[in-house]
Amino acid sequence: MSKKQAIIIGATGAAGQNIVEFTADHPWFEIGCLSASERSHGKSYRDATAKAVFFREVPKEEVMEMKVIGADHVDPRDYDVAFSALPTEIAKVQEAKFAKHIPVISTASAYRYEADTPVLLPDVNPTHISMIEGQRANRGWNGYIVPGPNCTTIGLVSTLKPLLDKYGVDVVSMVSMQSLSGAGEKGLRADSEYRINALKNVIPLIGGEEEKVFMETNKILGDMVDGKLIDASINIHSTCTRVDVKIVHTEAIHLGLGKAASAGEVKATFEGYRSEAQEQKLPSVAEQPIIVVDEEDGPQPKKHGDYPKMVTLVGRLRENPLFNNGISYVITSDNLEKGAGGGAVLSAEYLQVKGFL
Repeated sequence: MSKKQAIIIGATGAAGQNIVEFTADHPWFEIGCLSASERSHGKSYRDATAKAVFFREVPKEEVMEMKVIGADHVDPRDYDVAFSALPTEIAKVQEAKFAKHIPVISTASAYRYEADTPVLLPDVNPTHISMIEGQRANRGWNGYIVPGPNCTTIGLVSTLKPLLDKYGVDVVSMVSMQSLSGAGEKGLRADSEYRINALKNVIPLIGGEEEKVFMETNKILGDMVDGKLIDASINIHSTCTRVDVKIVHTEAIHLGLGKAASAGEVKATFEGYRSEAQEQKLPSVAEQPIIVVDEEDGPQPKKHGDYPKMVTLVGRLRENPLFNNGISYVITSDNLEKGAGGGAVLSAEYLQVKGFL
């Protein structure tokens, strides 16, 4: 099949560079345009990113030599799909302009909490794409906007989903230890005051993050009933912190299940979980989305890259007597894979096989 022509808007920032990495050699998508602000208009992508390079692997030469086009110079109708890595306040306006004409897959939070907008993780809540037609009708768009979750939410919901399906989940307490890259450029730039303060330190508050975890988790794990999304209504309490780790988020999760299960049974549930995304064999999907590590001191951010891409790692799995039917475990999740560009591309893949692209 011919490749879909993709435009990446917000392509020069940290999240945008991440999306470029995941689309540069994709079998289904081809980068047709790299778009950013007016100050980058006309520059090569190499020059536009030269002062703030965040690639883990620099894309091929032909991508680096592409000319960056300012968003006001772009006609969305020239492309099949847009990937958005815009800052939230800009995304609110620009994503709607693109969605009038074409699908927009976003890493921004601008539309996550809108009633007609799914927050999509294809291996967790694939049925939520049924909300797209309602969004189109409500807003008079030919396209649509489908954002992904906050990077902290992703590891949490990826492990809650199989537990919710099999046992029910009543209450969750989570403490995150989030990497610097989760803060975007301010967490990655060596001269950033935020990064300098975070070095050899723990910052015990990430503004707005705990509210995002609560809202997004319940939305993503909700059920579609008669065409409407009913939130999961799980009692969730989180404490979100920033730590001196470059990439990969860690979370300590304690929860109460709806019915009793041993740690061994929970392990088997994690390891056996598969979704439609795995059945479709999408190019970016992990064959086994949750891996329970054997090491007693795992998982660790430093070792996360030793495992396949797009996985959630689980360790320290044990029963917790402080909760009714209590279970505790620790996860790691790569915030620059499933938590950013990889997650956006996976959503686009799923939407394509379902006929939405």
